[in-house]
Amino acid sequence: TDMKKIKNLVIALFLAFTFIVADLAAAPVTAQAAGTLKFAKSITMLKGNQIGYGIMNSVKSDKILNLKCSNTNVATVKKEKFIDDYTITIKAKKQGTTTVSFTVKRKNGKKYSFKSKISVYNYTNPLNKCVVGKKDYKKQLDKKNTVTVSSSSPKKGKINITAKKGYKIEAIYYSEYGTGVQKKIKNGSSITLDSQHYLQIIYKDTRKNYSYAVSLYGSL
Repeated sequence: TDMKKIKNLVIALFLAFTFIVADLAAAPVTAQAAGTLKFAKSITMLKGNQIGYGIMNSVKSDKILNLKCSNTNVATVKKEKFIDDYTITIKAKKQGTTTVSFTVKRKNGKKYSFKSKISVYNYTNPLNKCVVGKKDYKKQLDKKNTVTVSSSSPKKGKINITAKKGYKIEAIYYSEYGTGVQKKIKNGSSITLDSQHYLQIIYKDTRKNYSYAVSLYGSL
């Protein structure tokens, strides 16, 4: 349905934002400023991800020039239409590193250049256990880092999450769709996964030294 498509789009956009926040907080990544413009200097992605990253403080009159990726086998890039700011969408194709670069030309003629290191990793389930109530979602997370809870699965209960050797749980967030409200919670907390909430677990691969997230979504 149209409503479901709209909701999926909202979820996708919100996840893109939360992944950036997680990356900035955990990597740690700094933003490269040029005048009032900002773009992430370093981005971590998983193979198969396609995520949009905004050029902060960009305006419609700006022109994005010479957008390119140094290794298109690892990732590809494209500029999206202006909505609040300009967004660069990056598609992670295979494990490896590459550099995204572009120039922003402002209405006054001034130009600002940006470079961002993109690190792409293959996904491996970092969790030994991911229990909500009586249901363990570990096997579902073996296949991909996002799982939607079916209507027949328990939605309420305490969480019990443990990491595999070589991984560390950095934070757990109980979040609301649409509003952007995130609440940091402790392992063992009671939650409800429904059409308004999802669970996001930020983990660190201590061997490869990168951080990312696995998520459980309430039924749509």
